Amino acid sequence: MTRGPSGGGDQAHPERRSAGTAAGAPLPVLVVGVGHLGKQHARVYREMPDADLVAVVDSDRRRAEEIGSSLGVPAYDSLTPELLRSVRAASVVTPTHAHFAVAGRLMEAGISVLVEKPMASTVEDAREMVKLTEANRVTLQVGHIERFNPVVLAASPFIRNPVFIECDRIHPFSFRSVDVSVVLDLMIHDIDLVLNLVNSSVAHLDAVGACVLSGTEDLANARIMFENGCVALVKSSRVAIQKSRKMRIFCEDSYISLDYIAKTGMRISLKDGYGLDTIDFKRMAQLEESQGAFPIFTQFFNIEQLSITADDALRSELSAFLDSVRTGREPVVTGGQGLQAIEIATRISDDIARSQQMFKERRARFSRR
Repeated sequence: MTRGPSGGGDQAHPERRSAGTAAGAPLPVLVVGVGHLGKQHARVYREMPDADLVAVVDSDRRRAEEIGSSLGVPAYDSLTPELLRSVRAASVVTPTHAHFAVAGRLMEAGISVLVEKPMASTVEDAREMVKLTEANRVTLQVGHIERFNPVVLAASPFIRNPVFIECDRIHPFSFRSVDVSVVLDLMIHDIDLVLNLVNSSVAHLDAVGACVLSGTEDLANARIMFENGCVALVKSSRVAIQKSRKMRIFCEDSYISLDYIAKTGMRISLKDGYGLDTIDFKRMAQLEESQGAFPIFTQFFNIEQLSITADDALRSELSAFLDSVRTGREPVVTGGQGLQAIEIATRISDDIARSQQMFKERRARFSRR
């Protein structure tokens, strides 16, 4: 996959500091924030032979001790100078509003960080985090875990020059996520994927949304147009009973359909030797009357199921992060790419706010009639 040049992608940093540990020795790591997702980071680190989970940290002391005890590691309710001296990498899985402060302190201490998505609450904070990465020569990876989703990875080799993309991400309401809008909570996954798939700058976007169950947007729809002509329709909602996570990618020569929940993928493409200009559609329509659509369709098109592995996306993400820390190689999801996703998400949220204001004004005028 490639990232479009629409701002924020960082270059490789050969001078980035690598971990000061012996070759082959486990890398000392820390998890800050051990809530619903953070405890999974801690568990996976504890199981990885190339990681040494030094401790867990959470402002809720009881929570920290509970998770620390279950994993057999010390627990803290704040970062201490001793902790900062004892680790080389850390996962920051705190509430979004705390990402900048926590990640900033770690990076200033020379510690590489994986910051869960969204990277920060604001574009300004995200930009400062990228600057801290460069100033302290540490690795900053952003936790856009869908990049490591086996369904996405299975489709990646077949995605060339997309012209149209549809994304649906529907979740039941969660009280854990009301500190950010559905755009930063859910849609940003697909924003990152789309930006990574389309090698072009964003030319225009428009969006609509609404607050339903919380004080921030609970559903949102965005239409993103790129300079190269590709269009992406991205829909997210946390007002549902069941989950649905799907992506449909239309390329110049194929169509790919992905279902993240079912862990399936399908690709339809023209068979070798055929082109749309070589198919007699009028004659095929006549034959369809007697033979049926499917047999005619499969004369010209391949229908193949993608081979999906059973890999654990979180384990793959953390493994890639540790590899970047060890080698100094650019991470799979850079700080610049995380920044770009925040920039587009913010533009979408701003457009929703404008449309909501217009809606309220129209409602007010209607009520006065």
